[in-house]
Amino acid sequence: MSKKYPVNELVEGMIVDEGVYGEGETRVPLVAKNQVLTNYLIEKLRTNGVATVKILAQAGNSKMIDIQKRPPIITPRLRKEALDFLQDTFSFAAQMESGNIVATRTVKKLDTLVSRLIVAITRDKQAMVNINDLKSYDEYTYHHSLSVAVLAIAIAHQLGFSGVKLTQLGKTAIMHDIGKTRVPIQLINKPAKLDQEEFHIVQTHSQEGYRFLVDQGIGDTELWASVKHHHEKMDGSGYPNGLEGEDIPVMSRIIAVADVYDALTSKRPYRKPIQPAEALEYIMGGSGTFFDYDMVLAFIKKIDPYPKGTLVELSNDKIAIVVDNEFPMRPVVQTLSNGEILDLNNDRRCLSILIRNTYDEMAMPG
Repeated sequence: MSKKYPVNELVEGMIVDEGVYGEGETRVPLVAKNQVLTNYLIEKLRTNGVATVKILAQAGNSKMIDIQKRPPIITPRLRKEALDFLQDTFSFAAQMESGNIVATRTVKKLDTLVSRLIVAITRDKQAMVNINDLKSYDEYTYHHSLSVAVLAIAIAHQLGFSGVKLTQLGKTAIMHDIGKTRVPIQLINKPAKLDQEEFHIVQTHSQEGYRFLVDQGIGDTELWASVKHHHEKMDGSGYPNGLEGEDIPVMSRIIAVADVYDALTSKRPYRKPIQPAEALEYIMGGSGTFFDYDMVLAFIKKIDPYPKGTLVELSNDKIAIVVDNEFPMRPVVQTLSNGEILDLNNDRRCLSILIRNTYDEMAMPG
């Protein structure tokens, strides 16, 4: 049994009975079937002009814990404006149009965008970054660039960056992958592992980005060098120049952590995303060899792998919602089927239970 509700009557905890789609032709629902509504999702529906939503009759189960979720670190409006800017900028870079008028306009928009992102990310020192707020079904490079910028700004703020230094870091992070517009799209989207020659071509994107920014006069020598070296590794095994340790620009070392984490947790043509906790383990495991230890430590303090309200699929095949995450890698969850509380970190009965998948902002299993 289900019933249609006007959007202004929706409340957190209701369960959607059928996918809700926005205007235009899209296969991706704003909210998926069987998804538990949060205030963020309700606002998302309202913003997209949805009038009514079909809700399961058993929604609003009184046994479910009332979860106080933090709002997304950047608003849907700011996220859209950032993605629009990135799409325009990457299109411009791909066409390699000449003219200082276009470049000047790009620089002005970049400055404004980064300033607004910094205000949003740094207004609350205690705020954690929910990676699910940044994800998109459209895995174009500019979505990745926005996610990396948000993560990098959060890391830098934790490290004590402020003012001009933080702004410079934000601009560098936003533009770090601009060189991918000079790499054949069939390699970027190849649904299989790249061979050695193809991988070498893709590796040129850091240098291509450096050249584009220099040619267009976007940024300065510090920004250009940081874009060029964002794939260097602490042990010297990175590219393009095999720099080691502190020879790698500090902004490159920050972006490297954000870049790898977002790449691992994002869907790619050749693989599925890995779980946030797994990605964190990888980052921590590479501390001191691939990544700067201080950057990793700051990152761990700012990332929230399983925020309250995240829907998860457990290894026992149950769907649950995160209700407490004092231990971020092993949160407390409540099952949707019967409201059972499972403390994955402290309850011995739960030590063998793993989080298999996350469904926040994603389609729930049918």
